[in-house]
Amino acid sequence: MIKHILVAVDGSENSDKALNYGIYLAKKLNAALHIQHVIDVVFLENPFLHDLSGAMGFEPFMDFSGKVSDILRQRGNQILADASAVCKKAGMECKTYLDTGVVTKEIYEREKLVDLVVIGQKGVNSQFDRKILGSTTEGLTRRLTKPLLISPGQFQELKHILLAYDDSNAAKKAMEFAVGFCKDMNLPLSVVTINKDETVSRTILNSVKSYIEPYRIAFDTETKTGNTEKVLKSMLDTDSFDLLIMGAHGHSRIVEMVLGSTAEYVIRNTNKPVIVTKS
Repeated sequence: MIKHILVAVDGSENSDKALNYGIYLAKKLNAALHIQHVIDVVFLENPFLHDLSGAMGFEPFMDFSGKVSDILRQRGNQILADASAVCKKAGMECKTYLDTGVVTKEIYEREKLVDLVVIGQKGVNSQFDRKILGSTTEGLTRRLTKPLLISPGQFQELKHILLAYDDSNAAKKAMEFAVGFCKDMNLPLSVVTINKDETVSRTILNSVKSYIEPYRIAFDTETKTGNTEKVLKSMLDTDSFDLLIMGAHGHSRIVEMVLGSTAEYVIRNTNKPVIVTKS
């Protein structure tokens, strides 16, 4: 059950869409909405600032990095004020938090008291990315313990949910979340397992049906073969599904340590929101 939603905002277009999803879900689920902006301490401690201050002729006593900190704080307050205005216009109340520190760590600290975290697929520096996942988003998919919704650059209402299931512990956790989410949102759920062995697939989906049926939600199951990442992307490229739910890793935990995991591939290559859960 989702009763507290945290949206991390940074003033980028992607975070604006993340806020739209946060507001949408909070209204649907009658949940409290929390909005956080983090002043990145890594930037404040960057040697570049000191080099820049010297090049510009500033004396040490003028506290150049302190002035930058003040500017970032003013910007952060404005970002939160703008987010609050969006919430108010949508008829939603929200609580705002301005934190300073390592971005992933500060969001991790806030997530302890919420049920779902929502962030943009890429942040304010996405124009410098080379078709890679935003560094903050990538770090959060590895670190957070609560379900994480990664929002793409566009918003659309949810009508049909897709669950990727491979019988791993992470997939079982994702299924538990997906069933509760669909029941609370009154949405249908499709479960897909991707396996070249049809006998294994049937066994997996039979266990899925046994688990889901008592919840009395509309659902169907499907088995596919092929490359997992490409199959999921292909399904999301259609108009059939509006959101993918999946575990952050499959049977092999080694994927948590490399960029090429299924979750990360799908997140950075789809224009649909993805919720990842941890086992």
